[in-house]
Amino acid sequence: MDLVAFPTRVMLMAEYGGMLPLWDRSPSPDLWIGPFDRGVLGLPAELETRLVRWNERFENLLGPTQEWPSAEEHLAFVTDGHLLAADVQRAFGAAVLVLYLEADSELSRAVRAEPENAGGWAAVSQTGAAFSPAGPRARTIVQQMWDMPEAAFAALTRTVDLAALLWQPGRMPTRILLRPQEEALPLLDRSALAGRSSDRLDPAVLGLSGDLVDRLHDWNDRWRTAAHRHPAGPGAPWPLDYLVEGHLLAADVQRELGPRLPVLFPEADAARSRPSVEMAQFIERLRARGTPSGG
Repeated sequence: MDLVAFPTRVMLMAEYGGMLPLWDRSPSPDLWIGPFDRGVLGLPAELETRLVRWNERFENLLGPTQEWPSAEEHLAFVTDGHLLAADVQRAFGAAVLVLYLEADSELSRAVRAEPENAGGWAAVSQTGAAFSPAGPRARTIVQQMWDMPEAAFAALTRTVDLAALLWQPGRMPTRILLRPQEEALPLLDRSALAGRSSDRLDPAVLGLSGDLVDRLHDWNDRWRTAAHRHPAGPGAPWPLDYLVEGHLLAADVQRELGPRLPVLFPEADAARSRPSVEMAQFIERLRARGTPSGG
């Protein structure tokens, strides 16, 4: 593999196969999807071996059933991923952002000019005449859902629990982000639930130990000023100590919360932290029917 440009964002993500579990998520049209081959990123051979073994462990644990043999082994694997991310970050330095448990497509999306007729096609003859397919474009999922007769929609959704799709104060989140905050716990709710009015989290909701809460506040106090000063441009890396410490702290938070509540660091995909357009419209039609939950 010959790199056109050295990546600026790399995601650690396990996949089936004895490969290097690192994927390019740089905001560049020249990015490599991945995985990267061993040796091309300049990482120490010992670290690459640990990465490959972590990836092989994923395949061995899940096996053909794709189910974790126990919650303990699942948690150990996810937590070790946080620790590996810290080591990869330390090896790269601050110029490369190491992402874990989040593809971060919002930050890693290359800006590309889309054709004016995106979704359809048009052709122009030598005489300048334009041709395009006749008839309307295919209906979207949202349009198909709203066109569905009420009886069919009711039958399709009779077991849907609307409350499970809605945010409520004090509800346990489905994923959280570690990020410095002004006078608050540096953990934000990134659940993709409808109606979320706040992203602030109460330590009591998460059930974190007092020692870990103290460490979170200490980390927050040391880095919140730097977070406010941080420029938004791709050429402005975070301090390396901030990134490494964040991955290590995320590992400790993950260890207390268990394997099924992802702890995201350093950044979360804003698009994935909101219900999709399809889900939002689905919830809207359920609400229009006046059904709080499935039967």
